[in-house]
Amino acid sequence: MSTDLSASFNEQYMNINTKMKKRFMRKPNISEATNEFIALAIQCEHSDQPAFAGHAYVGAAKCEASVGHFLGEAEHYLAAARQFMKAEKKLKSLKFYSADRENLEAAIGCYIQAMNKYPEKSPIRTSILMEIASDLVELNHKLEAASYYEQAIDTVTEGTMKVMCLRNLLNLRIDCGKYDVALEIANQIADGTETNIPEDVLAEVQVSRILLTLLVKPPEASKPPSLKKLLIDLMNDNEDNTIPLNMDLRLKLQSIIICHTTGDIHSLISVTADTKHFLTIQQVELLQKLISDERS
Repeated sequence: MSTDLSASFNEQYMNINTKMKKRFMRKPNISEATNEFIALAIQCEHSDQPAFAGHAYVGAAKCEASVGHFLGEAEHYLAAARQFMKAEKKLKSLKFYSADRENLEAAIGCYIQAMNKYPEKSPIRTSILMEIASDLVELNHKLEAASYYEQAIDTVTEGTMKVMCLRNLLNLRIDCGKYDVALEIANQIADGTETNIPEDVLAEVQVSRILLTLLVKPPEASKPPSLKKLLIDLMNDNEDNTIPLNMDLRLKLQSIIICHTTGDIHSLISVTADTKHFLTIQQVELLQKLISDERS
């Protein structure tokens, strides 16, 4: 591409569009135009111009749509979405933020265009929604990401995959400070009957339930039976396969519950320091929030 990348791109893009126009009775060569749009997109990628590449892939997608090649259309919209998202991340890395979110909105629009070409319960739809959510988390749009995780969960039919999606949503809700919603999700995972939850995931979820319960302080009447049983079994050292925790972590959690119940802030701080290496980032955040609430 020339030094003036924008002018060069616009010229090449318009040239391809011109070839698409019908001349007298001759139909445009859609396949040729599609290949030229793709070649232009790749050229833009090599020049590190992802936004231009995104527009070129959109051109290819529209070509495919015009002849009813819907899977090809979806493929190119997906390529466009990833390029627009790359452009948005590039801006973020440069500490430049666009108020109109031009690249981000273009990316999401292309993802949705691609997704809508697949059946309602297609795993590809789930994958696209998860990809949008993951990108939004990376861009620190976590509340927005949560809505796409929720949509993804609605499309999942396989049990283990659903648990993993819910786990991601649980941690995201904790990151967003939506602790009451996070507790509901954790209860949903623990009470799920559609699959056997992997032991490490169950352990993580149960620890999060315990910490979220201390933080949210739900009324006794609103606690599901499994949550009540979890707390009773933990405090009474009852062996149960729904609490796959090692003894050290059990003892630490017991201490945290006692310190929190008695309002012993100094002991709570001490136990927290000794417990952190057992916990996820989100669980450490919950403990810090507990300490902060106690201090205030």
